[in-house]
Amino acid sequence: MRLGSKLRGEFPLGWWRSARWWITGIRELALSTAATVATAVFVGEVKRAVRHRDEPRTLARLSGTFEGYVASLLANSAGLAVLATMAIEDGLPVVLTALLTGWCLLNIGISATVFVVVARSRIRQSAAWAELDFVEQHAPKYGRPPETIEEYRAQQLQK
Repeated sequence: MRLGSKLRGEFPLGWWRSARWWITGIRELALSTAATVATAVFVGEVKRAVRHRDEPRTLARLSGTFEGYVASLLANSAGLAVLATMAIEDGLPVVLTALLTGWCLLNIGISATVFVVVARSRIRQSAAWAELDFVEQHAPKYGRPPETIEEYRAQQLQK
């Protein structure tokens, strides 16, 4: 896929006037940020992911993007390392250290669970995930009509 096609997919004609484009973008950014910073908010999503671990369509629609959960795993692991260093160097109060350690471990546990469930599903059901990835990559976004053969096919697969 050429760069122009990718840009046209992400920035359709009149994107700066499209409320739908802005709302979708802000929502995705907010969910990814929340998944990175406060993964504990998504405990219900993790339960749903574990319950539907053999259903790729359900896993693909989790709140907070998969990248947000991976970022949470990395950020909270780094935060735990920084916290340990600060506790050793500066002698943080025990209560504060315990609370922050618990928060980081909770976020790491939740994001690791999502990571493992999605990775397992992608490995075991690669054909279903390939179809979902094709639809995500080629489906027309923000209400614009399909323009290419791939977009028509992706739109049919969506239904």
